Amino acid sequence: MASAFFALACVVVFVCITIVSLLTGFALVLSLKSRLQRRRRKAFSVGFFHPYCMGGGGGERVLWAALNSLGSRRSDVEYIIYTGDDADKCCKFREHVIHRFKISIPADITVRFVHLRMRTLLEAHHYPMLTMIGQSIGSMIVGVEALWKFSPDVYIDTTGHAFTFPLFYFLGGCSVGAYVHYPTISTDMLSRVKERKTSYNNVSFVSRNPFLSALKIYYYHIFAWLYGLAGRCCDIPLVNSTWTYNHIIQLWKGSQPVIVYPPCNVEEFLRISLQREDSKNAERILIVSIGQFRPEKDHALQLHSLAALLFILPKEVRDRIQMDFIGGCRNADDYKRVETLEQLAEKLLVKDFVKFHLNASFPELLEICRNGTIGIHTMWNEHFGIGVVEGMAAGLITVAHDSGGPKADIVVDFQGKNTGFLASDAESYAKCMKQIILLNENDRDGIRKRAKESVLRFTDEVFDAKFYNNVAHLL
Repeated sequence: MASAFFALACVVVFVCITIVSLLTGFALVLSLKSRLQRRRRKAFSVGFFHPYCMGGGGGERVLWAALNSLGSRRSDVEYIIYTGDDADKCCKFREHVIHRFKISIPADITVRFVHLRMRTLLEAHHYPMLTMIGQSIGSMIVGVEALWKFSPDVYIDTTGHAFTFPLFYFLGGCSVGAYVHYPTISTDMLSRVKERKTSYNNVSFVSRNPFLSALKIYYYHIFAWLYGLAGRCCDIPLVNSTWTYNHIIQLWKGSQPVIVYPPCNVEEFLRISLQREDSKNAERILIVSIGQFRPEKDHALQLHSLAALLFILPKEVRDRIQMDFIGGCRNADDYKRVETLEQLAEKLLVKDFVKFHLNASFPELLEICRNGTIGIHTMWNEHFGIGVVEGMAAGLITVAHDSGGPKADIVVDFQGKNTGFLASDAESYAKCMKQIILLNENDRDGIRKRAKESVLRFTDEVFDAKFYNNVAHLL
């Protein structure tokens, strides 16, 4: 019996040593290949890691604005985008970027796309349990593919995959930069688990069970430590808001992040006139939701808020209410989410008051905002909130979640007076929207005017200058 156990132990040790040796050997080969690859090239290169670069969200806008910021000043550099998007779409990226974001990428900027075949490993549906660690390991595998195919001189992650940093820093020998939209883990997530609150990332059977909740807290602490180690491999960490800054300071010990507000195309929205309120309200009162159809955006809360609003409004006003959802769908999961929202609208008896605009063009977005009265945003601890800024610039009176970026950076007083409203549940959202609807014209236009003036902090020009000034020395 003892000899059998000893033999088994020897086999296990041999297998472990073999696996470690193979991984070490592969790492050395990858490191050598990366350095030789760069030596053979004449052009200096900057690689952007953005596996869903052809999406229509705020993260994609940051990517193209960042590329434009560097490329307009350094056209001698070759720019690489690591993506899993369709090659035909990527070939027409300039048309897509100007159509969706009103960002013009000059023709003299050299842009190459490196296709990531294993991009699917980044998607959460592959990891029903231990999602964060699963996606992080997946991002490392995809990162290895990216580095194997092309080793840049400078690597910039614009999607929050911090576990790719050590690969490019140690194995690739690259300078590493990052634009962090949202920390993968935060102290707020830990507090929700400790308080045993159910949410999209803390399912009910875990929140109800003390043992599972305690186990999840330990898991979160271990992951936060690993995330911090990965983050310290970033030479230049840029963050998009005060909220994100505070968390990255805590998690990436020793890092010195810089707040660079994301580029918001407020110019087009600011051109929307304020002088339209009376004629518009004579027909309908349009509530506008801008945001990708992702679980954390909590569109379901918007439908519940609409139902609560309709319940407290008089009939003559209630019949004029309409809520328009404008958002991008990246994949099948997002489209499925929209179907679920449509079913929820029917269940809440608000289906006739709701309209969905999927992957809307920029002109369509402008037109909807032009006719809107209220902007609604419901994500808890939204890292920033480009959709909130766009709505305020368009003259929509915003009701945003009382947390994160909207609370700290966007829906803040201007000239000593409010620029919008904050809420936290369906009832408070409904009360805020009712208050907006019942405001007199002067008060309503005063809020809208202040909101428009306040968002000049978030223009493309401000981002362009700050991004380049902070990243330039990596080049």
